[in-house]
Amino acid sequence: MSGLRPDDDADGDGADAPLGEGEAAAGAAAAETTLDETLDERVETVLEELEGVTRRRDGVVLLLSVGMRIFAVLGGEFLEVALEPAIAAAALRTPDTRPSPRGAGWIAFWPRDADQFALDRAEAWVRLAHRRAFG
Repeated sequence: MSGLRPDDDADGDGADAPLGEGEAAAGAAAAETTLDETLDERVETVLEELEGVTRRRDGVVLLLSVGMRIFAVLGGEFLEVALEPAIAAAALRTPDTRPSPRGAGWIAFWPRDADQFALDRAEAWVRLAHRRAFG
């Protein structure tokens, strides 16, 4: 047994220490801040950086693919992405997500608030889905 308590800093770098009052308040404020950026704007910005993405409009949604493989679907206020099963399972434990009717590994994300954390999750999921589709 190591003799460490759960709140001890095991490697001495301070990363395991609880947040200070100011840090906690700043994090809470950031989470509650609604940005001027929308979900579709963030995804479009990310798409500019990704290689080989084809966009195809299907009614009100935008299908995003690499070759013939669709990896994401973007609607005005929602995003669906195809993720590795383990990542999809973890994503489903985050706010505003649910399984997509598109099939296994697909998640649907309908953020109630486009705060920094929601947009960051959407960006990460699009990048992961693209990487998976790109092979």
